[in-house]
Amino acid sequence: MGKFIPKDTFYKKAKQDGYRARSAYKLKEIQDKYHIIKKGDKVLDLGCAPGSFLQVISRIAGHDGLAVGIDILPITPLPYKNILTMVNDIKNINMSDMLDILSILRFDVITCDIAPNLSGIREADDKNIEELYEASKRIVAEGLKPEGHYIVKSFFSEAFSAKQKDLKKLFTHVSVFKPTSSRNISSEIYFVCKEKIR
Repeated sequence: MGKFIPKDTFYKKAKQDGYRARSAYKLKEIQDKYHIIKKGDKVLDLGCAPGSFLQVISRIAGHDGLAVGIDILPITPLPYKNILTMVNDIKNINMSDMLDILSILRFDVITCDIAPNLSGIREADDKNIEELYEASKRIVAEGLKPEGHYIVKSFFSEAFSAKQKDLKKLFTHVSVFKPTSSRNISSEIYFVCKEKIR
């Protein structure tokens, strides 16, 4: 990787580099370390707004690849031919219909950078986070090819080790990664899951 950049400069750097959010660098760091996405891959990005993951995915996958983004919010179109976005709640996604529409069997990689709107009421927030995790896991079970890869944002909490164990049942390798581009105050981490078992 390149030289270390202080966290508080990532927002400005994103603007200078033409990325829509600092989260682009989180995916770039994961990609540099784990080489998850390859040229020609079909990649699904859950919770894609404002589109910074899609920008990174699009460039790596290239013109033979496909970057599909889903978010509950509409996103401003991106000027790349290999990007397709859809407005939907991931809890309502019918994967069979989506794969038919896209004329693909399964995705090679699925990324999920969703951060739910937090109310400050811990019980409600934990329930919301858990529902989104379960929804993304269902999409992975139905839409990710065997030996495919999955990147999902999580947070250090009481449920952390249970999620890690859960993902180890689905993937051959599960790593925990904290990007340097994450904010200092954030408890976010990423599970980098390689080689879906079936």
